Amino acid sequence: MGGQASYGDEFGKRFGAQRAPVFVTRTLKKSEVAVTYLCQEQPTFELSEQQPIEDAYMASFVMVDNPNYTLWENGKPVATQRVLAGQTTFYDFKDLPIILVNSPLVALHFYFPRAAFDAVADNAGVPRISGLKIPRGFGMDDTVMHGLGTALMPAFQNPERASRLFIDHVTISAAVHLAHAYGDMTVPVLKRGGLAPWQERRAMDLIDANLDGELSQTQLASECGLSPSHFARAFRASTGMAPHQWLLFRRVEKSKALLRNVRLSLADVALVCGFADQSHFTRVFTKFVGISPGLWRRNVLN
Repeated sequence: MGGQASYGDEFGKRFGAQRAPVFVTRTLKKSEVAVTYLCQEQPTFELSEQQPIEDAYMASFVMVDNPNYTLWENGKPVATQRVLAGQTTFYDFKDLPIILVNSPLVALHFYFPRAAFDAVADNAGVPRISGLKIPRGFGMDDTVMHGLGTALMPAFQNPERASRLFIDHVTISAAVHLAHAYGDMTVPVLKRGGLAPWQERRAMDLIDANLDGELSQTQLASECGLSPSHFARAFRASTGMAPHQWLLFRRVEKSKALLRNVRLSLADVALVCGFADQSHFTRVFTKFVGISPGLWRRNVLN
């Protein structure tokens, strides 16, 4: 049991929510990591429906205060306390957790099956963790989960502009963090400061050939013979950018050549270069270049 019932709309229905947007990373070997945005502004004052038992965990990044948070496990109340916005709560699905929905519930719910943590350890070449030593029924001030959750919210607000590379980066980073911080996973030291020359060329060639953003971070890492987490660190060390930032940079560089063709509108250039629309293109171009694409075109052609 479990699986897709543990995230997305099926998960949201357990709390009375009709719609629960979700991003799923299917790039970890034999596993999925999912992030569900659950926004239940009107409390039902009822216990959530029973979660199917499975060997999986959930970390919930809470975005509104919950003054009367109550967690039940195996049919018994475990804790009642105040959970503050910005904190993270943890759940072990083997304990059949349910909560009393007596306050607004707005949170990002990161779902990690055991297979995801096994894949993280296997990719890193370290022993698998036995489980997560998580606090039951308490909100934690986890600064890493706070940063990852905050970084992911714009993707839910504008899913058409979300980069697959970025989502993979955040979800896999969350799995690595939890395995290390709460599962005592050994984090190997990166032997090189960055990618080897052949790895850097291979990664950049693949990104240039897939500027639409459909190439996953795990695919890039596999082509370079590295785990996703090692690849992300080595890529940043070599380029000064995360893989998803380099993708945007290369889109901007490609757009400069197309902007010299006056027969192409800005909307045409945005589409060809893989941007969601002209507005997205303008924002990203201005961030990297310092001026808008329209002004850049006028300066170059005049």
